[in-house]
Amino acid sequence: MSDELRKEMVLAQLQPHMEADFVKRILDPDNAPQIINEDGSASTHRMATAEAEGKHYVFPTVRKNPEGILEDFGMDSFKDAFKSKEVVGPFDTADQADWFERNWKVLWEESPRQ
Repeated sequence: MSDELRKEMVLAQLQPHMEADFVKRILDPDNAPQIINEDGSASTHRMATAEAEGKHYVFPTVRKNPEGILEDFGMDSFKDAFKSKEVVGPFDTADQADWFERNWKVLWEESPRQ
């Protein structure tokens, strides 16, 4: 599958969620806040998948805490992310959610035509 097709598929999944904070960070990573990882590198996102109500979702484990600072809440983030609609999905299968979770960073890759 070409990178261009992967980008189109990722953007199609993000489209209904454009107002979500983590989607804004995906679309503009250069201006997004970051957390510092244990190895000294920086991250604006970490994503995971979960199931709810028979459907599958991708959600950010890195979310803003009550003070507005990014924090990695791990899998504990899903309940709040689901309630506040800070998720991508629903996907019918775990494989579909896993595909998105593995491929969303294609938006950050340079196109060979650019």
